[in-house]
Amino acid sequence: MERLSHLLRSQPGGRLDHRRSVGCRRAALTLAAISSVLYSVAASPFNSLALLLRTLILLSLFSFVVKFGLMVQISDLWLYLLFLFPLLTTMQLLKQQMPALAGLWGQLIVFMGSFISVTNPPVYDFADFLNDDLAKILGVGLTWLAFAVLRPGSDARKSRRHIRELRRGFVDQLSRKPQLSENGYESLVYHHVSQLNSSQDALSRRWLLRWGVVLLNCSHVVWQLRDWETRADPLARVRDVAVSLLRDIMSERGVQQRPLASALDELQRICDVLGQHPHPAGQELAALIWRLHCSLSQLEQAPAPGTLSDQITPQA
Repeated sequence: MERLSHLLRSQPGGRLDHRRSVGCRRAALTLAAISSVLYSVAASPFNSLALLLRTLILLSLFSFVVKFGLMVQISDLWLYLLFLFPLLTTMQLLKQQMPALAGLWGQLIVFMGSFISVTNPPVYDFADFLNDDLAKILGVGLTWLAFAVLRPGSDARKSRRHIRELRRGFVDQLSRKPQLSENGYESLVYHHVSQLNSSQDALSRRWLLRWGVVLLNCSHVVWQLRDWETRADPLARVRDVAVSLLRDIMSERGVQQRPLASALDELQRICDVLGQHPHPAGQELAALIWRLHCSLSQLEQAPAPGTLSDQITPQA
């Protein structure tokens, strides 16, 4: 068998068939690789791949009619351009007139060149044409199958992952020596929130934004308390006590409601006492602690640890 295969490849027809098969495999793998990279970060890869498959099927039918019905009769380049430019202009106008199908028309315009391209001299081989088009469609189908098997993370899973990162960073902010500065944590929050800007899952996007805003406000007040200075040692100790109350209210799994309620009650009591302090520094500290109390009170609306998945999708 190996000798027979070698003999077939050594013949002109055998070499041509071998080059065709290699070219088809290369086209399929190239399109599969490009699709995998492009749609791995898409909000809905299955919908995007389905649109691409639809585009390739339509272009295969269109290019068959154009190549073997029209282009076989064209012998001059200017005739080919006379057909191509009005076609592209019409497709672009249809794209503008049909916003709902703009993605389809855009892909038709982009991929059409690889379907109706011609060589010099032109070659119209139906078997080569059929194999090449089938290879492109199968390449995208292979990508669709890969996404179906690997099941890329949904927006809900991504949202929960980003929320866990925000909580972990906030726990660090409440420690005695946080690893991130105030600006560093602010940048971290903005980074995680921006990861779902293109998400079509409004609920996941809304929960991530809620956590980002609330935790960022709390961290700002905590840093203001740290930076607050006074010559009155008793007030400094009160400040340290207020900050220490926050260390058990949050974990990576969520808000600890019981420690949070205790911390809010204690902060309220401290505010009431400092509100009657005769020294201006005491009044200033009372205002900061009241701001902290207001920021932390937003966490009371957070779901219990492990229940956020019930409001979005099943737990990752």
